Amino acid sequence: MQGAAPRAPTPGTINVFGADQILAKVKFAGGNAIGPQIEMELTNVMFRPGNPIGLIQDEWGQLHLTGEVLADETGIFGTITHPDTTLVSPLVDMYYLGKGIVSIQLASDTGGTYRDLGNAPTFEFVPNVTTLPHYSSRHGVRIKDLEIIHEKAASLNLVLDEFTYDNLMLVFLGTVGP
Repeated sequence: MQGAAPRAPTPGTINVFGADQILAKVKFAGGNAIGPQIEMELTNVMFRPGNPIGLIQDEWGQLHLTGEVLADETGIFGTITHPDTTLVSPLVDMYYLGKGIVSIQLASDTGGTYRDLGNAPTFEFVPNVTTLPHYSSRHGVRIKDLEIIHEKAASLNLVLDEFTYDNLMLVFLGTVGP
């Protein structure tokens, strides 16, 4: 039995910085052999280019992408699911060597399906919590008597190995060209 005939490539042009913003849902599905297979879903991520995009280099090319994780209308940034809530430390079976599949669903995608981003050697959720301290001035030396969380924010760092048309659209804030 013969294989299918090779598919002819379809070229596509991207308008660099053609989009003002790209919003998407992001899903991480753990595929690791060591540790729990954690799942994470971030419901509102605004993507932006974050690093140089190397088109000439002596190493494998990588696309670095940063996303600002935004809260939804309920104030939640997303969810993370652990496969077993009954396990307690110490437990060496819960050491973690992360692997997994990253996919996105663009807000502009009316079909509502997630798209696999391909090999992603880096998927980092970066929390940023700002606190507001309070000091009492009732005694000779000012002392801290309270500290509250004043701001919550998070970002997402992704590194993608595959220079597909759709991945390039993300890192270049692209729109479909002429």
